[in-house]
Parts: sequence; C-alpha cells; structure tokens
Amino acid sequence: MAEEGTRILVAKGGKGGRGNVHFKSSKKTTPMFAEAGQPGEVYELELELRLLADIGLIGLPNAGKSTLLSMLTAAQPKIASYAFTTLEPNLGVMRHKGKSKVIADIPGLIEGASEGKGLGTQFLRHITRTKVVVHLVSAEPAEAREVWDNYKVVVAELEKYGMGLSAKKELVVLNKIDLIEKKKAEEIRKYFLKKKIDVIMLSCGNGEGIETLKNKLIES
Repeated sequence: MAEEGTRILVAKGGKGGRGNVHFKSSKKTTPMFAEAGQPGEVYELELELRLLADIGLIGLPNAGKSTLLSMLTAAQPKIASYAFTTLEPNLGVMRHKGKSKVIADIPGLIEGASEGKGLGTQFLRHITRTKVVVHLVSAEPAEAREVWDNYKVVVAELEKYGMGLSAKKELVVLNKIDLIEKKKAEEIRKYFLKKKIDVIMLSCGNGEGIETLKNKLIES
C-alpha cells in the first residue's frame, strides 16, 4: 500500500443470517428466534511500515550519516562520537536548485545485519523504498585496504538481504577526509578506482565536497 486511499481486501466477511423480523407473521408478531450467519475469514497479519524516501544514507556505525543529513537538510538528528547513535531512521528534505529530495538516514549496519545482528533487518527494509543509496565510508583508519573492507561489509549485507537492494543506484562517499593526510585520501580514492568505483571525496568537518554531492543527488 504505497498510495493514499489504497484499499485492499484482506479477509472476506461472513454471510449474515436473517434477523427475527424476517420470521414475523400474523400469528408470530414477535418471533424470539433468528438465523445464524456464516463465519468469515480469519487471519493473523503482520504489517510492516517502510519509510518512503528518494535517497537512503547507509554505512557502518559512526560513518557520519547523521552529520551528513544535518548538512544536506534541516533535520537535526542526534549526533555523537560513538557507534549506534541513531536508533531509528531520520528523515530530512534537501532543497537544491529549485528541486527537492527526501533523504533517510538509515541506522548503522554491521556484519550480520541481514541475519538480525546489531539493529538488524528492522532498518534494512527501509532501503527497499529508496531510489538511490549513498554509501558513506569513513576515511579512517586511512589504509586503503581496510577502508575497502569496511565498504564491502555493508555491500555484502545488502546482497544477503536481497529485495533488490544491491541493484540500486549507489553513490560512494569517502567521508572524514579532513582527518587523514591528503596523500592517504588520494590513495584510497585510487584504490576504489581500481575496483571500478568512483568515490566522492567529502568532509562534513569543513564542508568539502558537499556541493558536489548535492548536485549529484538532485539529478539522481
């Protein structure tokens, strides 16, 4: 049910019986009996609410997703320097060049999330409704191979969860580049390029790369 006013038949009601008025006659003006109806269908349902957003911010815990959301939109999510700061998805609206996009900050994913570990599948499902995912990868610990391995952890969980998540359009953002040497940041960028993945260099600390990301998102 993705559109306002959508109606879906979940269970058919039973056929109603005839009430006592149907058995009224000249001799029985007030009959004290009625006809029983037939039972309807009975089901137990589990309804799942999914956020509706154009863009989903994903990544490992403490990658800087909430901070980025606050810079792209007017949202004010909780921000702290420890993992799992975000315990529920946050939404914000980015307005840029006369257009707007709804962005969802998806709580941090860890290895095993597709099997329910960490905050588990309760948040993976929200990504299914997004058109584009922004995969935020922290430039720390500064070693290209380790940064790549962190990126692949989240990619693997999307693939395991299925539902078309791994096939969605993805923008890879290397965040926190202000916390490492420029030479190291460039090494990481080139490492990803060798894997045929172009990354957007970004710093939520000094704003570097924010306009570039906005331009890409608004046209996505």
